[in-house]
Amino acid sequence: MNNLELLLRKYAKNFHISDNIIKDDKIEYLNFHNIITVTDNKLTKVSSIEKLINFLKKKLNSKFIILDSTEPNYEMIESTTKEIINGKYDLVIALGGGSILDVVKASSVYENAFEKVDNFAGSKKQYTKKILRTLAIPTTAGTGSEFTKTSVYKTETNVKTWLWDELTYFDYVLYSPSLTLELPNNITIACGVDALSHLLESLISVKFNSQNLELCNSGIKSIWFSLPKLIENKINIEERSIMLLASGIAGKAIHYTGCGICHCIAHTLGSMTKVPHGIAIAYGLLHTIEPTLKYNQDLLSRFKGLFKDSTMDSLAQEIQNWLNNFKINFNTIENKINFDEFMKIYYLEDNKCMRDNTFYKPTESELKNLLKTLWK
Repeated sequence: MNNLELLLRKYAKNFHISDNIIKDDKIEYLNFHNIITVTDNKLTKVSSIEKLINFLKKKLNSKFIILDSTEPNYEMIESTTKEIINGKYDLVIALGGGSILDVVKASSVYENAFEKVDNFAGSKKQYTKKILRTLAIPTTAGTGSEFTKTSVYKTETNVKTWLWDELTYFDYVLYSPSLTLELPNNITIACGVDALSHLLESLISVKFNSQNLELCNSGIKSIWFSLPKLIENKINIEERSIMLLASGIAGKAIHYTGCGICHCIAHTLGSMTKVPHGIAIAYGLLHTIEPTLKYNQDLLSRFKGLFKDSTMDSLAQEIQNWLNNFKINFNTIENKINFDEFMKIYYLEDNKCMRDNTFYKPTESELKNLLKTLWK
């Protein structure tokens, strides 16, 4: 058991790491009678995941819901919840990336089968009943959704927002690094940047508390070194394992503190375009890390280990350089965004928790200048 796994086990007891789920007889999370698995249509074409799907079908008699490979929306959540309830299942498996995991968490509560899910957006209403056990099998290392109680989705008005409730969580998590070996580099990068941003946003958040020091600094160090190594060698199973654990640690970190300005920007861009979440996060982080650190230089004291004793300028520059080394393409958003529409969504009430969780709160004019490469 490595140090990263030991750290995560201090905060989460409900996960198992498997070299091969199909051959692993130590997994206790699959001992259920009536199982349904939710995944997406692109994953069914990935050879390692196709083998797992066949195993779940033949050995566990799992039924399947195959969703489109798009961002979650209200229809996905409502229809999936109805199918789960009608089938009287006792376990639902989320096999996929953050989108699939978010759908399953939201679809495990009773009300989403009978009420509009938008009624619960932004925690406007609480759920009262979780209908079955939930198991996450992440196929990406990014969102850390397996350890949060948040589900991100698009509403009936096509605005990207969130659900959070005490009942929307995973009972079990099953990590299998081999399931991530076939990820293309662009997805590996986008997911890894999202996980790093979770850790940075948590570390410099208003809601920060001392337990996040170890989580955030250990997670940042792991991703900082592992993600570049994976771009050099995508089948490095050791680094894939580290990335999964680090993204889980990042999920735990934001479970305690929530996210900040980067995610507010990314949710706004995600409402207006089809930009992948990790790309939107990378843009937000690239443009906000310097003014955020400059606004409150006391935040530097929270950085330990890798960045201990860094100056504001050197730390911001190192993070920006790290991001730039991945040569992320922002063409889907740069010079494509209407400023007034962006401001309208950015300042929605559901985004307030993210805006207020960063000490740096730019004005409209500051945002216009800060994100100037976005505007049409």
